[in-house]
Amino acid sequence: MLTFNDLLSLEAIDSNEVRLVRHQDGRLGRGRMYEAWRNDRSRFESYQSVQSKDRFPIGGLLAEFVVTEAQKTVFVGIYRVNSVDLCPLGSTDELLSLDITGHFRYDLTLTDLLVDYIDRVVIDWGAGTRSWVQRAVKQPKPVVEIAEQYEPRFPGFREFVRPINDIPTLPNGWQQVLRSVKGVYLLVDLDSGQQYVGSAKGADSLYGRWVQYATDGHGGNVGLRRSASDGRRRYQVSVLEVVDENTPDATIEQIESYWKNKLLTRTFGLNIN
Repeated sequence: MLTFNDLLSLEAIDSNEVRLVRHQDGRLGRGRMYEAWRNDRSRFESYQSVQSKDRFPIGGLLAEFVVTEAQKTVFVGIYRVNSVDLCPLGSTDELLSLDITGHFRYDLTLTDLLVDYIDRVVIDWGAGTRSWVQRAVKQPKPVVEIAEQYEPRFPGFREFVRPINDIPTLPNGWQQVLRSVKGVYLLVDLDSGQQYVGSAKGADSLYGRWVQYATDGHGGNVGLRRSASDGRRRYQVSVLEVVDENTPDATIEQIESYWKNKLLTRTFGLNIN
């Protein structure tokens, strides 16, 4: 099993000198820390340099990791700790906009150590996520993936529109979002313009239902199967309404019926009931 310490050894880095640091802050929201690292590096680095306690030894190395929206712990670089001082009165965290007066502010420099693995290596941090600073020598974290990690942020349900055949290849983070909610959706035949209103109530919610359409072209629906009798149809999928995962199926079916009435998909579309 390859561990992160093995990667350190490849560059003759003494794991005794390395602290592993995992960034995931619930105050920002899921995946927002990774987004900040990618899109606003200076604010992220300002955030990571400030601690409420004196945690990092001067001259030591910090192997930094950030948790993505898909809950992956991704390596984002090794920083050297140059010095430390205290934040003066009135100091504010640039990422969270919180008062950090009196906190420890470290002067950190990004090194070129393991630079080829930045945003590619994913480790298994283990169950102790509350212990977000750990000594590398005592924690040989397994490497579970080495691959490009960047994925665009989910656009939101209002803006989400995709060809149904693209669903199985959506970014992992997007798949997780679509698995997390039930709801009512719209399929549009890109050749005829006919519409179909459906609902997702089962396992894997919206994502699971849409994968069925991508797999067989009709998802077992009688009306769509009839439409596809002269060949597989090209559908575009979007979200009409999302509901909490605890919403009863009968309520979701009622919402689905409302949308069928509004869009007249029983009369002019592909719904047959």
